[in-house]
Amino acid sequence: MADPTPEPVTVDETQPTAGERFSWLAKNSRLLIISLVVILVAVVVATFSFSLFSSSSANPGNVATSGIMTQDNSADGGAILTAEDLLPGDRADGTVSITNVGDSDGEFSLTASNLSDDPADPALSSALTLVVTDGSQEVYNGPLADLSTVDLGTWAGDEKHDFTFTVTFDAAAGNEYQNASTTLDLTWNAEQSTD
Repeated sequence: MADPTPEPVTVDETQPTAGERFSWLAKNSRLLIISLVVILVAVVVATFSFSLFSSSSANPGNVATSGIMTQDNSADGGAILTAEDLLPGDRADGTVSITNVGDSDGEFSLTASNLSDDPADPALSSALTLVVTDGSQEVYNGPLADLSTVDLGTWAGDEKHDFTFTVTFDAAAGNEYQNASTTLDLTWNAEQSTD
């Protein structure tokens, strides 16, 4: 067996040598630098061209809630005035505090209902005078039997009013009113003010 002889390596002379490449780079370095700068500028412009005129802001957690229209009654569910064993000329008092604890101004009123006299004739309610005051201001003064609805005006939120109810038995009332009684319900109304 014969030893194979390696074939001679041939150099392709059409390929530039390393020295020729460095020589070409030295001659054209200016052109190469300008080309790289142009490519770099194009990349930067392409990257930032869409964000130059944009803006954003966030408003997370938007909420809408409804307010309330409510009141606090210091005698809620109970009688404001209980007058027992009145004699002609006697009087009795009762007090209550009403507060607008709602979120809005409210139109307040007092309404009397379910008036009941025992006996019905003569009606004790016609012989009783009721005076209702809001602090020092009188809001009702008349026969208990005539009390229907009293406008109390507009109250701001957290506004409190102290009311006194004074009932007086007519001093000229006769024996026909002995052992009589009268009852009625009082309702405090609040409605959101439209002013």
